[in-house]
Amino acid sequence: MWHWIIWLVFASLLVCSMGLYLVSRLLLSPKRVPYEKTYKLGIQKGEIDDHVFQMMEKEELFIPSYFGYKLHGLLFPVKNSSKVMIVAHGIKWSLFGSFKYVEMFKKRGFNVLLCDHRFHGLSGGSYTSFGYFEKDDLKAWIDYFSSRMGEKLFIGILGESLGAASALEASKRDSRVKFCIADCAFSDFSTLLRLRLKLDFKLRLYPLINLVSFLIKLRHGWSFPEISPIKGLEKTKTPILFIHGKEDRFIPLQMTLDMFKRKKGNKKLYLVPRAGHAEAFNADPKGYERKVIDFIKEIEAVCSDKANLC
Repeated sequence: MWHWIIWLVFASLLVCSMGLYLVSRLLLSPKRVPYEKTYKLGIQKGEIDDHVFQMMEKEELFIPSYFGYKLHGLLFPVKNSSKVMIVAHGIKWSLFGSFKYVEMFKKRGFNVLLCDHRFHGLSGGSYTSFGYFEKDDLKAWIDYFSSRMGEKLFIGILGESLGAASALEASKRDSRVKFCIADCAFSDFSTLLRLRLKLDFKLRLYPLINLVSFLIKLRHGWSFPEISPIKGLEKTKTPILFIHGKEDRFIPLQMTLDMFKRKKGNKKLYLVPRAGHAEAFNADPKGYERKVIDFIKEIEAVCSDKANLC
């Protein structure tokens, strides 16, 4: 009798372990849109003009990450400028999703880098970490431009969704980032997972999230609670422009409102009517550009007043 009970318990534990493993694999290795297809879809959506893209001067870059894989980016340069704008895309996509922002920043004299996250586009990495390693990959790009352009470097980061969460995490840690634009970022990854579990699967099995997080901690060295852009946000001095679509049905608007409230000092908020997830620019391109450029002008004016102190 005890023999069968032991085997039943063992089999149950084995099934549960396999289930947790599969859930973690699905979460960390989501199905990505192929690199070339993101370009074609960008054309179809009107975000990319193929002729304009092909004619623009650009430099393809591959730099080493701090974790053994290569990071891929496209740099759209501006001659004799030490200003750099790094643009980070959302999950499952590639850097082509960020091309719509290039001209806006080039007109302001910024070299514009579109970068592929780890596990996306042409970058390496065997899985996504939802900002945990991505923030360090952004640091690698900052280090690259710091070495390339020297002390006069003036750098900002714009991110969408996953890219926005990563940008916030990088901005909290690196004083070289002069400003951050966070478009539809999540405030806390565990909270977002609980919400998606409830809305997408009608489940409230919140301990499942904790168990998967624990398994990932054992296998990869990080856990969900460690991905929380809102934590410590009140301590950062980096100016932040928070952007969110009012019709976002994936990442709640409230998350941006909570982060805006938590942030102290220089901050701005831009809420876009009729904009879904990561669609704020497409919903109001002129208003988006105006808000962004006004924000940057203010930062540049402050840095100009401080001269070499900024």
